[in-house]
Amino acid sequence: MNKRKLFATAIAGVAAALCAFSSLAADRSDIFSVSVPLDATAANANAARDAARRDGEKRAYLALLRRLTLASDRSRLPEANDAALNELVQGFEVANERRSSVRYLADYTFHFRSDAIERLLRDQGIPFAETVSKPLLVLPVLESANGPVLWDDPNPWRDAWTNADLGAGLVPFVRPLGAIEDVTAIDAKAADDGDDAHLQAIAGNYGNGDVLVTRATIRQAGDAKSADVTSTRFAPGNPGGEQTWVTTLPANAGESDRDLLDRAALATADQVAEAWKQANIIDYKRSGTLTVSVPMRDLPGWVAVRSRLSGIPSIQRVELNALDRQRALVTLHYVGAAEQLRLALAQRDLDLSGEDPDLVLQRRSPGAPAEPLQAAPPAEPPAAPAPTETNGTSENPSQ
Repeated sequence: MNKRKLFATAIAGVAAALCAFSSLAADRSDIFSVSVPLDATAANANAARDAARRDGEKRAYLALLRRLTLASDRSRLPEANDAALNELVQGFEVANERRSSVRYLADYTFHFRSDAIERLLRDQGIPFAETVSKPLLVLPVLESANGPVLWDDPNPWRDAWTNADLGAGLVPFVRPLGAIEDVTAIDAKAADDGDDAHLQAIAGNYGNGDVLVTRATIRQAGDAKSADVTSTRFAPGNPGGEQTWVTTLPANAGESDRDLLDRAALATADQVAEAWKQANIIDYKRSGTLTVSVPMRDLPGWVAVRSRLSGIPSIQRVELNALDRQRALVTLHYVGAAEQLRLALAQRDLDLSGEDPDLVLQRRSPGAPAEPLQAAPPAEPPAAPAPTETNGTSENPSQ
């Protein structure tokens, strides 16, 4: 088979894959899976197992809705009943089963139907987000009388983050190991100052995602004690887009510093996750299209881009417009705002660059610069039209 036939065969395969992808909803199974421990006692082991599973389904359902929605809407979340859960739960997995004659214990992971959960929340008029952030590396700096402390012991603020049960959410928090590579990459002062070069160095040890520098101070004023926390999310290598949160937690009566910091770590994580959800709430009444050129160096390269696009919930459909040896010209049909789509693409390590009408979408490895753009030869397909947004309801194959 000559090169021309080989290329034609590859192009046909790509086109077929594109057509198949156009009708598929994004695979977001990890977002819609929830693990819970079960423990129930009943007249016999089978009755205990059934009771435990029903209770676990309801707790997993509520945990999932909390994961996707804002704290201000929690009072509006619809309660689950057995009939509704039958429609919402796609399946479950069981691990660590233990039982006696009257007691049942196990760890269950429930998998929910994404389209059914989305429809439920939309019918209830409850806003929700589905875009998952890149892993966020946490650097807990304790502001002490002798200056900032990060890796040195004692650092109860770092301990609070290490021991915190943060669960799974739209913002995956990563706690550093404190290995020699971490200690040499950044110290307490550089973290406190938000030094970009050192932030890039520590981020490189953990996949080159964003970094959260969270600074805590215990303040005592008479009998009143509080934890003052200032947290800043940095995008190393791209200074200027920082986000900062400030909070003060008064201590409860008789509460130790360690317990106060434990509460502060959970509150800070909730604060960061809430801000992420707020920025990524999808307005399904808004829709748009974005026509982009995807550099086509080889078939695996396109497959990798397509795979990353499949994990973006706001993209409803991908339409193939043209294909040649250098690139694929595709139109992304999406819901929500264009800015949210750009953010979602970045979380999947997809760079959208250029100016209308010459927009280019290309993948990059985490932490690596985008691949250099190549000038399009005159024989390639015509330039893509400018992106458009409408206020109508877009097509959603999962509805």
